[in-house]
Amino acid sequence: MNNITLLAEIIVNVKNGDDWCCSDCFLRSVPDKLPSSVRTLDFSFNYLSSLYNTTFHRLNELVSLDLTRCGIAFIYDDIFQNQQKLEHLILTGNPIVFIADTAFSALINLKYLSMVQASVNKLTDIPIANLNNLEILDLSGNDIQSLKGLDNFYQERLKKLRLDKNSIEKIERDDLRALKDGMDISFKGNDIVSIEAGAFEALKFHSLDFSDCFNKVDISVILTGLRGVTTNILKLGVYKDSPKTFIQSLSLQNLSDVTVQEINFQLQHFKDLKTTTFEGLTNLERLDFTRTHMSFLNIHISSLIHLVLNENNFEDICNISMANFSDLTHLSIRGNLWSKGLTLQKSCLASLSLLERLDLSHSNLKTGASCCANQLSGLSNLKHLNLSYNFAMQWDPLPFNATPQLRLLDCSHLYFTLNSSAPFQNLLLLETLNLSYTSVDLSNLHLFEGLKKLRLLNLKGNIIQGGTVTETTFSAHFLNTPLLQNLILSACGITSIEKKAFQVLSQLVYADLSENELLLLTTSAFFSLKQIHLNFARNTIVTVEVRDVEDLGENSSIDLSHNPLACNCTNIQFINWVKANGRKMKHLEETVCAATKPKSIDYIISNTATHF
Repeated sequence: MNNITLLAEIIVNVKNGDDWCCSDCFLRSVPDKLPSSVRTLDFSFNYLSSLYNTTFHRLNELVSLDLTRCGIAFIYDDIFQNQQKLEHLILTGNPIVFIADTAFSALINLKYLSMVQASVNKLTDIPIANLNNLEILDLSGNDIQSLKGLDNFYQERLKKLRLDKNSIEKIERDDLRALKDGMDISFKGNDIVSIEAGAFEALKFHSLDFSDCFNKVDISVILTGLRGVTTNILKLGVYKDSPKTFIQSLSLQNLSDVTVQEINFQLQHFKDLKTTTFEGLTNLERLDFTRTHMSFLNIHISSLIHLVLNENNFEDICNISMANFSDLTHLSIRGNLWSKGLTLQKSCLASLSLLERLDLSHSNLKTGASCCANQLSGLSNLKHLNLSYNFAMQWDPLPFNATPQLRLLDCSHLYFTLNSSAPFQNLLLLETLNLSYTSVDLSNLHLFEGLKKLRLLNLKGNIIQGGTVTETTFSAHFLNTPLLQNLILSACGITSIEKKAFQVLSQLVYADLSENELLLLTTSAFFSLKQIHLNFARNTIVTVEVRDVEDLGENSSIDLSHNPLACNCTNIQFINWVKANGRKMKHLEETVCAATKPKSIDYIISNTATHF
């Protein structure tokens, strides 16, 4: 089969003809039928053993070119002489043996160059001299053993340099002298053996990543080399398959000589953290201890405002000395792994008076006989609270009385027992409430009292008694939420919706009623169809009355995908409407007829004469 025939059969042309995908098409050259106007070309997983200056000579409008795993071994002179507009070039996974000095000389606008797993052995092998606009260079997964030649990479606009998973063992001061301020540089996954003391001194970075670099060396060696550096982010974590090592406090003493705002220690093991271990980090604002196998924490960092303790083994939140973090505004203890649950006692968080965001989700919280007024005492500035996916709770009459500033409350998959009919009445500023899969009783007409500023309400998975969204019940609910813009009632077992059930919601712009059991589409329940997005996907709707869709405004849409729609004369008016208003239909290709061999509505439209 020749390339032209293959092109006609396999190549997918998307968007307006400027973006082409020829991936994995067994091609050995660029097909002549490919238009010269192409801007984005995915040519990955084909075969081009060599790149010549004639390979892409016609494609002078190229902006992005993906040549992943094309078996490229030789890259000759001036191969991109006609591609001066090229901004993204991906050469990942090619067994490159030779690159000519002028191979990239014409790429004056190149911003992103990926040579991941491209058999690069030396930095000096990469002809980077003319790439003055390069912003990101990814050399991960090669066999680079030395940083000699890094001084060639002094590109004024270079922002990110990735040297992950190479064979770099030594870093010396002279190797780094050309690096400019504000860069992201990653040495992740290299088996570092030594860093010259002070090699990074006086250098300034946005991010430094030494994750998983501790197979042959103690972390103290890395930190000695980093003495005097300034960086916003410092990553010192490991991965699941990394060798297990224990960090001692003594190994961290040189951290005080690093100026850093954020440190990530994910998956590390700490042997003897002391109160004073991090005291010298006077500029540290964010500390990430995700899955560091902790069961207690008693360190002091006065400047810290963001603490991440996800996936650890705390038995009690009081085992974390919160008084040492009095300036904290963000605290995450998500996914705690202690098998018996995480105890949240009275006043354990009381010292965090500045806290604004608290995530206790997925932690099997144990809150005692009642929750949560005492447990959240002192958190008067809290704005975001996530309690989702936890053990069942017995709520106080006003469970969030201590947190009147809440803007977001997530209780998804949390079973709670109410001790009052209006548990949220003091949350006058709440804008987002997620009660999905909570088995909340929606017949309680006082449930949403006080929520005058609510914008988003998620009730997914709460079964509505009798299956009917009644005007009486839901109008009463929504009188309490006059500013509601987004309403989610998917998977609620809804079989019918009474007329005017949502009429009081004059601000509503999105309603999700998918995954229910509706037989008929009804839009008369809504205040207006001029600017609204309706999701009725995955119901059992067969017939659509055209009057239910014809008033949808130009900025409105409806999703009827995955319904067993009848594509016959009973729906001819609706099908004709779709023909004229297809842009208002979401997921049109998945909106199919209920037939032995389902066909999409847009297929029926294009073949209307043969079907009616």
